[in-house]
Amino acid sequence: MSPAVELIGVILLPTALGYGLLGSIRLVRWALRRRSAARYSSAAIPEPIDRLGARLRRLRAELEAMETRADVPAKSIRLHALRGAYLDVLRTACQRLAVGPLPPGDLVPQSEIYRAEAGLRQRGLDVRETAPH
Repeated sequence: MSPAVELIGVILLPTALGYGLLGSIRLVRWALRRRSAARYSSAAIPEPIDRLGARLRRLRAELEAMETRADVPAKSIRLHALRGAYLDVLRTACQRLAVGPLPPGDLVPQSEIYRAEAGLRQRGLDVRETAPH
């Protein structure tokens, strides 16, 4: 072999080994994530409806209390987080009790929230009851 080919081989071999090592690490991580996700998704036990209802009532009460307070630092951020949490739990309850779905995202019209709450109420889950403290 010529010295030029050997030099190119010596230069490219460590690079190829490095890429091979990085690729194999990524492949192992991907396989582990996929295996973990499959194990947890099949073994996931849905939250009981009574606990889901309690979370909805608690979040709704916190949201109403936060909306009326004036002495809260970073109020808009806290309200946004509370609304997001409430909408997540509301979507879960709607899915579990076969109520029509809410639009995706955090900007859900209040009329859609009222519609979902009314649908849940018809199926026996009243969100507007007072939450126990």
